[in-house]
Amino acid sequence: MALIGCLDTRFYFAHAEGRLPWTRRAVDEARQQGSVLVSSTITITELLSEMALAVGLETVQHRINSAKVAGIGFIPPSEAIASLAGEISLKDKTLPIADAIIAATALNTTQGRVYTDDPHFEKIPGVHILWGRA
Repeated sequence: MALIGCLDTRFYFAHAEGRLPWTRRAVDEARQQGSVLVSSTITITELLSEMALAVGLETVQHRINSAKVAGIGFIPPSEAIASLAGEISLKDKTLPIADAIIAATALNTTQGRVYTDDPHFEKIPGVHILWGRA
């Protein structure tokens, strides 16, 4: 089954912990024909700044590279994504900028589909939460 979605930083934490088997299925599906699983490059920043404290920089870099090898694309913020993220942030001043960029990436590349359990995303028009579905 083809999966389409943008993986939030929380997906990577859940996947690394191994507590949710569906995250493994999602990664396994990344290379399937028709699948489009991506993350914003801002996710790399969040992983390095947060996950590396617990497991070390090299381990996080290895996990990021493993995601790429598995077929997960990392999308840098284009001008269109940056503008959309700014508009999203303008409407919700409590939303972290990284989440606005991830949401804009999803809206721009995966029809707004986001794998996250972060409640911030529930308030963003056009974003569809896919947590637990693979």
